[in-house]
Amino acid sequence: MARTKSNEMTIKSLDEADFILKEMCDLESRIEAIDNEANEEIARLKESAAKVGKPLRDRYKSCVKAMEAFARYFRGEIFKDKKSLIRAFGTFGFRKAPDSISVTKETANLLQKHGLTEFIRTKIEPDKEAMLSLDDDTLAKVGAAKKQKEDFFVETKREQVNQDQLKQSA
Repeated sequence: MARTKSNEMTIKSLDEADFILKEMCDLESRIEAIDNEANEEIARLKESAAKVGKPLRDRYKSCVKAMEAFARYFRGEIFKDKKSLIRAFGTFGFRKAPDSISVTKETANLLQKHGLTEFIRTKIEPDKEAMLSLDDDTLAKVGAAKKQKEDFFVETKREQVNQDQLKQSA
């Protein structure tokens, strides 16, 4: 049997490989438990922060709305020469947002109908899934080739370890 090295471990037999698989099942269960506990704690902390911070966030939004109402009402007086005003505790004002285009479902067809095809985006790309049906010669003609590879995998059977542990404890 071939020897395989994994970090400091050397597995010399299938029995040792079985032992390692069993250990991996145990490790996966323990890691999962740790991660679940951490995720539950994170969820509790986020929920608590949301509750504690809600009045502050609501107040902040109210302040922003009040500042906006004030700025809009006095826009002609305060913002005659500039779009923003620098104050001791911050800056407020108006910024020009970038222009944007809204389109309908018919816009692309209407652009094409009116000869404005330079404003239509077309993406041309190979359909790799469909190309799997092509033979090797055809693939070579178009600068493509089928790739085959093998990936190593390990699938543990944790339920078997749990059943073994139940039998041992009974």
